Amino acid sequence: MIWYPNRIMFEEASISRLPITLSFVIPPGSAVSFLFMDPVIRPLVEQDSQSLLQLLPEIPLWVKNPDYDRIDWLNKFLEVMWPYLDKAICKTAKNIATPIIAEQIPKYKIESVEFETLTLGSLPPTFQGMKVYLTEEKELIMEPSLKWAGNPNVTIAVKAFGLKATVQVVDLQVFAQPRITLKPLVPSFPCFAKILVSLMEKPHVDFGLKLAGADLMSIPGLYRFVQELIKDQVANMYLWPKTLEVQILDPTKAMKKPVGILHVKVLRALKLRKKDLLGASDPYVKLKAH
Repeated sequence: MIWYPNRIMFEEASISRLPITLSFVIPPGSAVSFLFMDPVIRPLVEQDSQSLLQLLPEIPLWVKNPDYDRIDWLNKFLEVMWPYLDKAICKTAKNIATPIIAEQIPKYKIESVEFETLTLGSLPPTFQGMKVYLTEEKELIMEPSLKWAGNPNVTIAVKAFGLKATVQVVDLQVFAQPRITLKPLVPSFPCFAKILVSLMEKPHVDFGLKLAGADLMSIPGLYRFVQELIKDQVANMYLWPKTLEVQILDPTKAMKKPVGILHVKVLRALKLRKKDLLGASDPYVKLKAH
């Protein structure tokens, strides 16, 4: 929903009516009249230039740019699967982070760092569109536009010098445009050997940070400093042409194609020892190719 003075505009035509209760104190002898008007819905083509400029940041890329494809099916998939993806992602993140934390904390004389709460919340990310590149190489290049205004709850407890501090991350917002490359394409499932991820521009990252219940981001100057620090660190690691590479298959083995079919027929077997207590034995043959 987007609010403007003296009018209301909605991105979709479907409007849900919510029950609203109003309470007023009216002095004796006063006459008061109320006028409730239904919201006005206007198509984009009827808006003036100024209104369209105000709307542009909210319009998906597939509307503004013909190179981007609409992927509502993926957003619907994420909406349905998010409760399960949330648990799976958080479990994987814990498994990855735990040994790294255990290795690093002795350097800073910290006793322990533990996740008290780790959930990505109930709001999944949204893909505003996706651009696909076709090349002459055996690869598939995709550039999705990702927006996530989530409600995660990440609480970390840090113990040091006999004291315990609790840090909480809330209200995370991430806007990013990654480039995902699947290469090389191979005839073995899942049909690509590597995933390469790069960021085409510095991501927008915004979040709340609480220490013992106090909002640290309200400290003057800290909010902008943390934002720029995160942008710079992420850019140094993954801003194109730098990439995050994930190996899926060994490309040398995945590219090998079968050259023929070898049929083996067992003619007879002698002096087989019975290994089963009940019924007939079930012999089998092991073959090794060198």
